[in-house]
Amino acid sequence: MFRQNIKVSSTRLPVLDLLRVIAMFFVMLMHSPVTGDPKDKPAVFFLKSFIASGAVPLFFLLSGYLGARKINDRGVSIGCYAKEKLHTLVIPFLFWNALVLSLVFLAKAIGLDSVSRSSGAYFDVEPTVSSIASALLGIGRPPIVYQFWFLRDLIVVTLVSFVICRYIPRIPLLPWLLFFIPIPMASSMGYFLLGYTIQPYFSTSQYFVGQSLGSYCIAWILLGCGTIVMWTSIPFPLQQIGSTTFILFLSLLLSRFALGQRLAVLGSSTFLVYAIHEPMQTFIAKIWLAHGWPLYGSLFSFLLIPIVVLPLCILAYYFIRRLLPWLLPYVTGGR
Repeated sequence: MFRQNIKVSSTRLPVLDLLRVIAMFFVMLMHSPVTGDPKDKPAVFFLKSFIASGAVPLFFLLSGYLGARKINDRGVSIGCYAKEKLHTLVIPFLFWNALVLSLVFLAKAIGLDSVSRSSGAYFDVEPTVSSIASALLGIGRPPIVYQFWFLRDLIVVTLVSFVICRYIPRIPLLPWLLFFIPIPMASSMGYFLLGYTIQPYFSTSQYFVGQSLGSYCIAWILLGCGTIVMWTSIPFPLQQIGSTTFILFLSLLLSRFALGQRLAVLGSSTFLVYAIHEPMQTFIAKIWLAHGWPLYGSLFSFLLIPIVVLPLCILAYYFIRRLLPWLLPYVTGGR
C-alpha cells in the first residue's frame, strides 16, 4: 500500500500532500503568538520549540526530493529549470510581498500604522527605492511578508543546488557538512541536497515499516521530554534534524490510516495557508487579549488559534480556486 502511494506518477502523490499538511500545521504552531519556556509551559515549549523546529527544514528537504528528477534529467537545461522556478517560486514571492507593501503604504496614508505598529515589522519600510526593494526582495532584512524568507532562500538554494549537482564533482556527505557551516542558507541547502540524495531510496518500503516509524517517533518524544527536565541535551543542528525526521516519519505513519488519506486532500492548499496564516493568528490573539478572554497563553489557546485559522485559510484557497481560478498561479505558484 505504501509503495503505491509513493510511486512516481503525473498526479499528486497523497503521501507527499499529507506531509505538506502535517508540516504546515507545525509551522503554524511555530508562528503561534503564544510562547513558553520549559519550566512554565513545557508542553508549549515541546511543540513549538522542539518538534516544530523541523517543519520548515522539511519543506526544503521535500523540495530537494521533488527537484531531483529534473536536476538529473540531462534534457532539462539550467535555463528551463530557472524558468520553472520563476513561475512556481518567484512570481508568488513577488505577488504577496507587493500586495502587502501596497497595504502597508495604504495603512500609512490613512494613519492606521500608529494603531498597528505592535504587529511586527510590517511598517518598517519607507517610500524610498532602497527601502522598498529591501522589503520586496528580502535583501538585508526579512521580506515584508516575513515568513517568505523561506521562499527567498529556496529560490537561491534550488538554483545553486542545480549547479552543484549537475556540474560539480560529487562531495561525499555534503548535506551533512552544510548543517555545521555557520553561513546564511547553508543548512537550508543541506536539507535540499539531503532530499535530493535520498530520492532514489525513498520508494524502498523496507526503510518505512510501520513499527520502525512509530518506534522512532516514540523515542524522539521521550528525548524531547528528557531535554525539558534537563536529563539530556541535544545540540543544534542535531535537534533540528531529529525533529525534521520526526515530522517526516509521523506523516508516513499517518498515511497508512484513513485519517491521513483524508488530510492529504488538503495538500494543494498548503502554500496559501503558509502565505496568510501568520497575520490571521496574530489578529485572533489581539482580539483575545483585547476582550480579556480567559486561558490566553495556555496550551489550550496555543492549539486553538492554529486550529481555527487552518480551516479559514483552506476555505480561502477553495474560494479562490472555485471563483478566481486565474489567480491561483500568482498566489500559489500553480500548486
